[in-house]
Amino acid sequence: MQYFGYAGRILHVDLTQRTVRKEALDRDIARRFVGGHGVNLRLLQDLLPPRIDPLSPGNPIIIGSGALVGTLAPGATKVFATTKFALPAAEDGKCYVTTGVSGGQGFGLYLKQAGYDHLVITGKSERPVYLLVADDAVAIRDAELFWGKMDIYQTTDALKTMHGKCGVVAIGRAGENRCRFSMALTDKKSTLGRSGFGAVMGSKNLKAIVVNGHGKIGIADHDRFKNALDAVRRDYQQRVKPMGRFSEFSWETVFLHTMNPGVWSKKKWNEIYGLHKLAEMKKGNVTCTHCWMACGDDLVVDKGEHAGTRSVTGHYLWVPIIGQKLELEDAGAALGLIERMNRDGICLCTASSIMDWVTRRFREKVIGPADTGGVVLERSHQSYMDLLRMIVEREGIGNVLTEGWFAASDWMGRDARTDYAESCGIAKGTDSIYPGRAATLDPMRFTMGITSPRGGQAITGGGTISGIPMVPLEQIRMEAAGIGMPEDAAERVFRHTPYYGDFNVGRYTRYTEDFTSVLNSLGTCTIYSAFGLNHLQNLAELYSAATGIETAPDTLIKRGERIFNLYKILNVREGFDRKDDAFPEIWMTPLKTPDGPQPLTDYYQKRRLSGEDIVHLLDDYYEERGWDVEKGIPRREKLEELGLEDSGICVKAGKGEIS
Repeated sequence: MQYFGYAGRILHVDLTQRTVRKEALDRDIARRFVGGHGVNLRLLQDLLPPRIDPLSPGNPIIIGSGALVGTLAPGATKVFATTKFALPAAEDGKCYVTTGVSGGQGFGLYLKQAGYDHLVITGKSERPVYLLVADDAVAIRDAELFWGKMDIYQTTDALKTMHGKCGVVAIGRAGENRCRFSMALTDKKSTLGRSGFGAVMGSKNLKAIVVNGHGKIGIADHDRFKNALDAVRRDYQQRVKPMGRFSEFSWETVFLHTMNPGVWSKKKWNEIYGLHKLAEMKKGNVTCTHCWMACGDDLVVDKGEHAGTRSVTGHYLWVPIIGQKLELEDAGAALGLIERMNRDGICLCTASSIMDWVTRRFREKVIGPADTGGVVLERSHQSYMDLLRMIVEREGIGNVLTEGWFAASDWMGRDARTDYAESCGIAKGTDSIYPGRAATLDPMRFTMGITSPRGGQAITGGGTISGIPMVPLEQIRMEAAGIGMPEDAAERVFRHTPYYGDFNVGRYTRYTEDFTSVLNSLGTCTIYSAFGLNHLQNLAELYSAATGIETAPDTLIKRGERIFNLYKILNVREGFDRKDDAFPEIWMTPLKTPDGPQPLTDYYQKRRLSGEDIVHLLDDYYEERGWDVEKGIPRREKLEELGLEDSGICVKAGKGEIS
């Protein structure tokens, strides 16, 4: 049976029994859930026992390539890793989010060339191993050479030397030691799973996954696909390429205002870490397979105390953010800290935030040497490196901090959600990567801080231009049509909202989440749609031409809605409902900065928002989704409309119960 676009198979590996099983990709599931994120969730629905411990052998890992990965579709590089994550999402330590996380580079391409759209890993090996998938040959190999001896970079380099041209997902010491906010890296250059995916791999004694293959992905209609691709390329040449070598990371225009930690004045921040510093450190671009943006940076420190420090993971933006957050005025020191985090496989956002919080409180004498086991916490590069090592190796106070925000709060005697006033906010146990108060409450921050089942991550609803500040309303209205918002919904969304402003961010967020679910299932990077290059019309055309599954734009966005609702349902099975969609309380306190207080405002900064305003907006969000407003979960009628009545959740009188 021939597949177009898809590889056509799912690979199952049981680490306990050391068995391998291959099955055909169900065409109906692929059609209804697209691929990548969507099909992963559908597989997880059957494979994940509700309420299971995320670090137990019964928690499966599912890695899936998007439906367009392996084609020349722009930015189609994303693989999704789906599991129950290790970072506690509630105070009782019993609730964990079930979610997917994405990574780029070449791993997804190699997985499909090996003949598999999805890889399902269950069980636990008795000893450290890595998984090798080379076309039809699948082997579980000993990893004693790497476990506890090599970091992620060293492991990846060694495996690529051993196995030639391949994709590698690997964990470092943080994952081996089950740090709750550890992650993996794909091919050294892209992060995968900041809420503890590394710990889930570590709990299975799985050091790495290596894939290579020599197959080709068929295209159903080459001419049609080329025409759709050329249309996107023309837009790229006109809109993005003229921006030059810094492309979307033009410092002063966006991120200086939207990502500001608020410790220094913007003037000082720009003087230390502005574009001149990026130009000085940047030695080249790092790009994912078949991507035109090349948004990654090859960064090298040429002089000073940290000369020779190099990082190829991610982009420059995190250097100034962590530099200011931790008050490191030497960019080399900030890059060196980031490099260590990447090698150890720990979330640099959460790790830097926890280190910032405890160091601040040590300086304020809220805690002292008696609490830290004699360790002195200082605002210095060496102190942070020492504390990071303790977290990764579970030494001393690091053994508490590595468990996440709730454990750290118990140890501190203060709730980080309200005490850590300098933070971006903590949602479902995860610190938000983007600040709400430094920017505005736009759809990306609404989903990240409130409605996303995952908590503080933008990938749930980040693929739109509304994440860019102060875009004219007419342009946002145009985008709304491009992401599949019906005309009758636009009438509700773009109506003046007395408790927000010129449009209704709660209602709008429903459509950005559905659209981003489409992107995540196709495997296309959200950066393209944030620049207006990928919209529903051309995505439907690319998908139809590649797969031969004729799909209209309105059908594709309906599948995005189905995927997001399943995402929500899987977390309702874990006990989540409206109470967990609470906004970070710290957002109600203006962020104190040298440039003045920054309160949470509407998108156009005309109105300071209150907690009551956000409650109204959340009501509107649930109503727009057709969910039970009181409980914040899908209604039975919505599940039947989307064909999800078999999803394992029973909704009766506004109450979510496991059926």
